[in-house]
Amino acid sequence: MTNARKWNSPLRRLGRFFTVVLVTLLLVVILLLGLIYVLERGPSPTVTELFCRSMKETSALKWVPNLFLSEKELSFLEVSAEDIALGDAQESVNLNLIHIASPAEGKEEGGAEPAEETPYLQLIEIKGSTYKGKLLIVRDPKSVIVGTSDNLGKAAGLQLTDMVAKYDGIAGINGGGFNDENGRGNGGIPTGLVIQDGKIVYGNPNTNYSSVVGLDGDGRLLLGRYSGQGALDAGIRYAVNFNMEGAIDGALVINGQIQTQNLDSGINPRTAIGQRADGSLLLLVLDGRQVGTLGATLEDVCDVMLAYGALNVGNLDGGSSSVMVYEGEIINSCASVTGPRYIPDGFIVLKEGSHE
Repeated sequence: MTNARKWNSPLRRLGRFFTVVLVTLLLVVILLLGLIYVLERGPSPTVTELFCRSMKETSALKWVPNLFLSEKELSFLEVSAEDIALGDAQESVNLNLIHIASPAEGKEEGGAEPAEETPYLQLIEIKGSTYKGKLLIVRDPKSVIVGTSDNLGKAAGLQLTDMVAKYDGIAGINGGGFNDENGRGNGGIPTGLVIQDGKIVYGNPNTNYSSVVGLDGDGRLLLGRYSGQGALDAGIRYAVNFNMEGAIDGALVINGQIQTQNLDSGINPRTAIGQRADGSLLLLVLDGRQVGTLGATLEDVCDVMLAYGALNVGNLDGGSSSVMVYEGEIINSCASVTGPRYIPDGFIVLKEGSHE
């Protein structure tokens, strides 16, 4: 066999192919490491902080900031004593600012129906410089409940489409956090309090929880720190809990005031729930981690919610869990590469009149 034939043998060609692949992968890794180095060690502290916070908020990539920065150098991610003091003094939701009109109040003088009634649901496209998403305005706050997966805390969670179907709902968004070590959680174990139909279905009555997001029997949104029993005593009928990396509390807006001590964040997909003075609930999902749609900061979430009249806004689980379902379909661009996540709970919008 000639040398040319030996060089062109199948084994040689296969070897050349794998060599090219390995060299390409090595170059990609070197480029990625170089990019991360510039982001972490570059001249802009603002870019460094934004990048590190974005990574720390993920389940699978929390370790990335430690590639080129020590724990001491990452101390800027820690909550300051000043912010803790602000969090301790955080104002409570003033329920007197929320006025949910009864059907009788919705009529004109003389008992006639108003000429134009606000639609039960309004679906709005949201777009910002680094994100896009959906906002669902729900006129009747009593139609929103917390749905849960089967055998909460003991079995795998449900995808949101199945959870909405379980309650014969028309729409829904993901809710609280769940155990997700290295991004491999099965969505079955919540990380905090879950209240459904006025009963604690996960959590402890005597445990104190920050970042509780709940609805009372009148559909009014309550936010902040509660023990399990304290939440029930406050009249909360439905609630979830989400503690974001490095955050003090999940309350983003209270009584129309932005809670600046709770806004330190990176750029990621976001889910939030808010309420207007007329009681309408605002369900928001903003996409991210995609080409052309990097994601949103918590400040972006506040900007969107305030633009649509929110008085109170609570942060929910984001990232690859952020998803909105409407009429049986996922209507946002989920960031999870493996498809919609399995989750333990979510806010479900029941069909009009079905809760009465």
